Amino acid sequence: MEEIQDQILTVLLASLFLLLFFVGFLIFTILYFRRFNQLQLEKKELKLVFEKTVKKVELEIKEQTMQHIARELHDNLGQVASLIKINLYTLKLEDTLQTREKIESTQELARQMIVDIRALSTSLNGDRVTQLGLAKSLEGEVEKLNKTGLIVATLQQPDYIPILDANTTLILFRMGQEILNNTLKHSGAKHVTISLNVSKKLFTLAISDDGIGFNLEEKISSGGSGLLNLQNRAKLIHADFSIQSSPNGTAISIQLPLVNNVIAAPPH
Repeated sequence: MEEIQDQILTVLLASLFLLLFFVGFLIFTILYFRRFNQLQLEKKELKLVFEKTVKKVELEIKEQTMQHIARELHDNLGQVASLIKINLYTLKLEDTLQTREKIESTQELARQMIVDIRALSTSLNGDRVTQLGLAKSLEGEVEKLNKTGLIVATLQQPDYIPILDANTTLILFRMGQEILNNTLKHSGAKHVTISLNVSKKLFTLAISDDGIGFNLEEKISSGGSGLLNLQNRAKLIHADFSIQSSPNGTAISIQLPLVNNVIAAPPH
């Protein structure tokens, strides 16, 4: 009798163990697929956010380009055209020497205008940033800053720069463009330096100025959209964004791992 009871107890315990195992396996499976679906959803949402950001960046770059073209047409080409008009209207054909000098001056102005128009037509190309690459695009921003006469900008870069994918290039360029615009508007700086640095694992875009700086904690606590925007864009390309500011100037660094967003990395 005791033997039968032991067998029944054994069967019950075994059944209970199997039941617990099955329930545990079922719970684990449900949790696993729930987590898997959640990760897939998060991945999909992140992809949508990334694509939305890229489109927004493209629009911002186009807007900046159109503003630059408007300024060039008004401040540069408009003035050159006016000088050409003045030269032609003030020609004195009886004064051979003066006529020759004014014609030569007008020819030079016309040549310069053609060069400027070609440069503007090139900048109208929406894919210009991705075609030129990050370094060349930043060179253009440096030229624009130096043209203002308000600040001296320099670009430091190594002999070889990795070729980044188009979306990463656009986001990095727009971040750099936004930082430079803020520097020009708010820092009171006389000099700004853009540095591109490359190691085996990291590509770094660093921008520093000698301006008045700002209180970083106050900026963060006030919920400044500009700083938050830069931080969010850095996250989207898996870059590390850091900023240091003092009354002697501001230094910003964007460190991009050379892993998934590089078409051609520097030789080892």
